[in-house]
Amino acid sequence: MKERNYGIDLLRIVAMFFICILHICGQAGAMLRVSGYTGSYYACWFLETAAYCAVDIYGLISGFAGVDAKHRPSRLAELWLRVFWYSALGSFLAVRVFHFELLEAMPWKALFPVSWKTYWYFSAYAGVFVIAPWLNRMVLALTEKERKKLLAVLFVLCTVCTMIPRVSQTGSDFLGLGGGYSFLWLSILYVMGACLKKIRLRSHPPAQYLSVFFCSVVFSWLFKILVENYTRGLYGKALYGRVFTSYTAPTMVICAVSLLLLFQNMKVGNEGFRSLIRFLSPMAFSVYLVQVQPYVWEYLLKDSCRHFYSLGPALCILMVLLSAFLLYCTCTAVDLIRVLVFRLLHVRGVCDAVFGFLGQRLDRLFPSDEGE
Repeated sequence: MKERNYGIDLLRIVAMFFICILHICGQAGAMLRVSGYTGSYYACWFLETAAYCAVDIYGLISGFAGVDAKHRPSRLAELWLRVFWYSALGSFLAVRVFHFELLEAMPWKALFPVSWKTYWYFSAYAGVFVIAPWLNRMVLALTEKERKKLLAVLFVLCTVCTMIPRVSQTGSDFLGLGGGYSFLWLSILYVMGACLKKIRLRSHPPAQYLSVFFCSVVFSWLFKILVENYTRGLYGKALYGRVFTSYTAPTMVICAVSLLLLFQNMKVGNEGFRSLIRFLSPMAFSVYLVQVQPYVWEYLLKDSCRHFYSLGPALCILMVLLSAFLLYCTCTAVDLIRVLVFRLLHVRGVCDAVFGFLGQRLDRLFPSDEGE
């Protein structure tokens, strides 16, 4: 049996904690700009910049872990049921039990979370999951040199070249990446992650990976501050500050890759820590689902931390980190109910049985090529 990579599992948890930071700074209002640009605003923006690579990390992990894994179609059904649990049941409880106002188009968003993009990441990832076997075959068919070339081409074409439209603010997106909120971008990250897994890279000390990460973060953060302050004085409004702070920005991809390479070689020897990782890692995706559940997002999370700006930079950072930690723990606790119900209903076994039956029927309809 293949040994579990606890470093990658731990990275999933860290990346989800980053997403909690993003939501505390953004939707919860900790990064609120009240009058001008205060020290607290810049401090929160540093945390925002450091955490911004979280989605790219998840995209890379999907390819890194998926290229050698057996493709299990029932896995997508399991994930869909988890999404449906929070979209449909969560919305029902919010309206019928807690008497929240029915949001626009909420019944459709609750019942059809993928097609209505109730959770944008899952909607995009569902498409990636379907084509993953063919992406894997492509990467596995390439030579070592070809994989390195493909990795370099994707990085330059999809991150460096797309900076120009962001600078010009023409609104042009010639690759249709959608700022990273798209099926195409997650597919690109999947291929990049798969290539990183299958090429031989020289290992470096952890300090070097961390140095690359922090240098990329500091550069992106300083770029935003300096450029926005300059353009505010020149044009009367802040411009171009987000060039290096987006999912498709080269520095954010570099941050994600550096952390992936750092964690993939991490050895977790303590059995207690391993048990904690095994417990938390499968529920990490649910932490995202709970906090972006439409009613949680609009009624519970929105502006809940907007008072942090008055605390000063140091205390503001501390409160954001603490709030993100509490948010993570709360969402995990909420998901324990779902885990228990799914186990009682044997959801995984049922999904495996159903898709096993469907797979047999599809094999009869589309038999393997002779001699394959």
